Order: sequence, then structure tokens, then C-alpha cells
Amino acid sequence: MSKINILSKDIYNKIAAGEVVEKPASVVKELVENSIDAGATNITIEVLDGGISQIKVSDNGCGIDFDDFDKVFLAHATSKVKTIDDLSGIGTLGFRGEALSSIASVSNITLSSKTETASEGYQVKVSGGEMSEITPIGATTGTFIVIEDLFFNIPARKKFLRKPKLEESDITNYVARLILANPNISFKYIADNKIVYQSFGTGLYDAIYSIYGKSIVDNIFEVNFERGDFKFSGYLGKPTYSKANRTYQTLIINGRYVINQTISTSIYKAYENFLMKGNFPFFVLHLTIPLDKVDVNVHPNKLEVKFEDSNSLFGLVYTEISNILYNINTIKKVSTEDENPIVDKEKLVTIDNEGSQFNATNNEEDDEIKEVPLSAQVEYESNKQDDEVKEFQENMTKAEETKGNNYVPFVSTTKAFEFKIEQPKTNQLGNFDINESSSVTKETLDSQSILPEINSVQPTFFQENTFKIIGTLFNTYILIEKDNNLLLIDQHAGHERLLFDKFNQELLNKELAYQPLIIPFILETNRNESIFINENIDIIKSLGFDIEEFGDDSFKISCVPLLFENINLEMLFAEILKEMDNRLIISQKDILKDYIAKKACKSAVKANNKLTDNEISKLISMLDNKEQVLLCPHGRPIIVEIDQKEVEKWFKRIV
Repeated sequence: MSKINILSKDIYNKIAAGEVVEKPASVVKELVENSIDAGATNITIEVLDGGISQIKVSDNGCGIDFDDFDKVFLAHATSKVKTIDDLSGIGTLGFRGEALSSIASVSNITLSSKTETASEGYQVKVSGGEMSEITPIGATTGTFIVIEDLFFNIPARKKFLRKPKLEESDITNYVARLILANPNISFKYIADNKIVYQSFGTGLYDAIYSIYGKSIVDNIFEVNFERGDFKFSGYLGKPTYSKANRTYQTLIINGRYVINQTISTSIYKAYENFLMKGNFPFFVLHLTIPLDKVDVNVHPNKLEVKFEDSNSLFGLVYTEISNILYNINTIKKVSTEDENPIVDKEKLVTIDNEGSQFNATNNEEDDEIKEVPLSAQVEYESNKQDDEVKEFQENMTKAEETKGNNYVPFVSTTKAFEFKIEQPKTNQLGNFDINESSSVTKETLDSQSILPEINSVQPTFFQENTFKIIGTLFNTYILIEKDNNLLLIDQHAGHERLLFDKFNQELLNKELAYQPLIIPFILETNRNESIFINENIDIIKSLGFDIEEFGDDSFKISCVPLLFENINLEMLFAEILKEMDNRLIISQKDILKDYIAKKACKSAVKANNKLTDNEISKLISMLDNKEQVLLCPHGRPIIVEIDQKEVEKWFKRIV
């Protein structure tokens, strides 16, 4: 007796709907993408009860011919693919021919449409996949579709829909991405009769403003670069501006909002030297690439793509964005305009589970909503502190306890420098020490530079103009007056950055000394880990680790860099093996970044260690470098700038 059944149309359409129509946001996605493919320049989206009760999408696209009305809701009916060869050059957002048939099988639909050349429009109604008669109506060019009672005929599926506000938040999140992906299309998004987003098709900058508000656009800069077949354009967040999650990241490939780990990871790696641990950069990036070099036919939701050569793309994005970041001003500016932001509660959206799938800390249950403000002047800042920052705070405490000591190490490298620390002067302003004001010129600084190699680099920030050292605040922050601005320099963060860069340069130039281990370290791995280590073994050796195979799936390490003589090899290789799933070639900087940062933090001059004017001048000289990053290795700013106008606001001299 045969056990194989041929499913009826009614059953397999409902099964297929489970892949395409996961939730109301999936319906909105499919409908709006059809509008975009139809050439629409104005699109309106309206939802009620999170799209569960009703979804409306109207556009001014090309419309649907009368002859095609009876095919619109058939499975695998599409105007975008005709032959198998078309799959290698898909340029439209939709192409499977599954969406409308799947949606129609689980809802009630009213479709109205008119083409530009037709004298009248037509309308058809569909309930649970069954079409009514096509009737003529009066209409303007374009398409208007209404979806009602989603999953009305599948109670089991409807039962698993979340609360309306949670479903609405998913729609809001996706509409935001659509606006960013299509900045030349005018969108209006209305939820429960309230306008949430409205863009006017006037470009990407205005689209970003309409979604995120002033606080974001004040902290972004435009990027454009092209390498071979890859053309990138869009906006990146300033290195001094970061977020506590990945929801402020949007990647558009050939006009399609996608999620791609290769590009997301490469951007994060480029920003890593500029960010606090646990924070993420903002970006809205458009990538244009030949259609035959990217596969969008990976999953029915079309959010994931695959590239022909992921490693090359990773290196390209990492290199280009790193170069951009190292050539922009990383001085943090303080403004009272940033204080007391007005929260626009109308525009709170959820962290999209798909959009944050690469965030290892995202463990929220499906029904749990975490709201993040995307508009007005709202910032969501992380309270996390990494181990290095905690260690820095401990050093500050120790420095306070041992303030009576006569000496403190200022530079701890292959050469040892020590500078005598004067006892703090007492005055009526307490901790604010007013030194004798001194005017320092560029020539003076060059003659006092602590690290000789700094002299060969073209100075930038302090060059030409004379500036005045006012003094120090809390024996930690150097106060400088320059060009009607007050600059506060964190002496520990500045010196820490310089040492971090110096150690990295020594690593790059292979100038590090090595330390043999009395007892070799044996690294046990599984087969996949062993293959990955062997693929990267030359890079590991170049760091000064004497590593070799030691039997099956194990390795012997007999020597380590002297700079990291107390390094925890087990933890180090655990970090290295984290990259195994990405299948990316690791780099020297990636392997030892955290260890170099810790070493720099320990070796740098501490807070509460009072520096003389001469020592301050030398530190400024080293920071006065055209290519110098003015953020510590943990992402904290080294220099904060306050202009004269801002100070006068504090004292109500101006309003």
C-alpha cells in the first residue's frame, strides 16, 4: 500500500506560506518590494494592530495589466524570471513568484490596480486563496492592496503571533531599512492612524535624518570608494560615536537590505581600535556589485546573500574603512545642545532579531521587546566597562594612595624613562593646579620630543599656531587654550595610545624580543581546530610564538614574545579559534590587540600623577601627529574640545 500522498493545492500553499509569511512584517516586506520593482516613486504603508487586522500598501508604480490579473495569485507566477540563466543576474527585489500566492492563502485580500495606458483600473478580491470576479473600477495609475485578517484560516499559526505592538515594532524596523535602502523614493508609514516615518525621496542624508533624527546626523560622515567590481557609498558614524547594539547598522547590496557577516565583521574590525569594548559603530552602507558575483537566492526571505570571494571582500572593506578612520578628526566636542534630549516615543523600534544575529549578547526571548529610540535626540549608551577600564580605575586608586612617591614611570618600552613628579602645589582652588602660563611653539615641542621617531611625522593639530598651557585639572587632565577653544587632554589615555601604537609598530617591524618557556605549552584541539591552526600557523610564528605540530591534533608552543611573558596561552588560542567559524585568515593585530592594550595601559602615566610643564609639552608633541588616532585603545577620547561660545553659555553671557 502506498504511503506517499500528493498534497492538495490548499495544503501546500499553506505550508509554503510558513516560509514566506512568518509574521505581518514579512507581508509588508513582500508588498513594498513589489511596489519598488514596479518603479514606484511614492509608497504609503498603513497598518492596524501591528498588521494583524489590516495592512495597506499603495504606490504609483506601473500597475498590473488586466490580462495578468488572473495570474497574480498563482504559485510561482512572476514577471522577473523566465529562464534558468536569469537566476545568475537577479536585479529585482522579488523573483520567486511565491509571495502573493502565499499571502493570499492565509488572508483576505483586495487588489486594485491600473496601468498608465489603461482607461480604467481593475479590482479583485481573494479569500483564503479563492479569487472572486475581476471588476472594473475608477483608479489612478499604480497599485493599492489591502490585506485583512492575517492567518484567519490557520488558528494554530495565528495563536503564535505576538502582541500587536511587538508585531508593529518589527514592521517599523523593516520600514526604516526600506527607507534607507531607497532614499530616492518617498515613503509614508502610518501605524494605528499615526504617522511614524515620512521621507521625501531627497537622498540618503535626509533619509537617515527622517529615521534617526539630529543626534545621529550630527555624528556621521559620508564615504565613497570603489575597488574593482565593488562600489561603496553611504555614511559611517564618527569614531567618537558608538552604540551598544547592532541595530544602528544597515547594509544595502544592489538596493536590497541584507545581513552579511563578512561585511559586518570587517567594518567592526576596522572600528575596533576606536571603540569601547561591547560597543558597535553606526553605518548605512550601499554596495553596488555585478549581479553575477553575489547570490541572493539563499533563503526565501532574501535577507542573506553569498559572495563569490568573501575573503577578498573582507580585506577590501577592512582596509578602506581603516584608512578613512585614521584620517579623520577624533577630537570629541562638547555642546550643551546635546543635553536633555527630547524623546520621541512615537518612533521607538525593537531590536530586530535578524538584524542583531551577530551580537553574541542578544539572548532575549522572542516575545521580549527591547526598545531603542531611532529618532529625535536620543542616545542609548552602554554602562559596560571592560577589564582594561576597570584595571585603569584601579591604577587611579593606587596612584591616589601613593601620591607621595617621588618617581613614576612615564614610558615603559625597550628604554626606561623616568620623570620626577613634583608635589602638588596648594592654592585656593583646591585640586585645580594653575601653573605659570606658558606659550609653546612647534619648534619647542620638537626639541623636547620623548620618542625620536615622532619628529619625522608632519604635525597637524597644534602646528603653526601658538597655544597656551593653562595647567592641569585633578592632576589628570591637561588644559590648553588654542584658537578660542579650551582643550582637555587625558594624560593617561594619550600616553596609553602612543604606547599602544608603538608596541604595534614593533610587532609589525619584528622588533620584539622573545622568551623561551621552561615547560612548553601543549595545545589540544579537535580536527577542525587543527586545520584552522595549520592554515594560520605562519602568522602565529611571525608573532614570536615557536609553535609546531605535536602529534595528532595538538601543538607545542616553546617560545612567546617577551612583551607578553605572562600571557595566558590557553585564553589566547581560545580567542584565535573564535575566528574559525568565520573562515577568515587571522591577522597579527587581531591576535594580540587585547594584550597590547593591557600592556600599554599598565605602562602609561597614571591619572593623579602630576606632570611638569616640560613633560606636558613632550606629551603634546607626541600627540601632534597627522596620523595619530586621538582615542585610547579602549575607545575613550583623548582630547575634548569646548569652544569659547560654549563656555560663555555656561555663564549666561550669551543665550
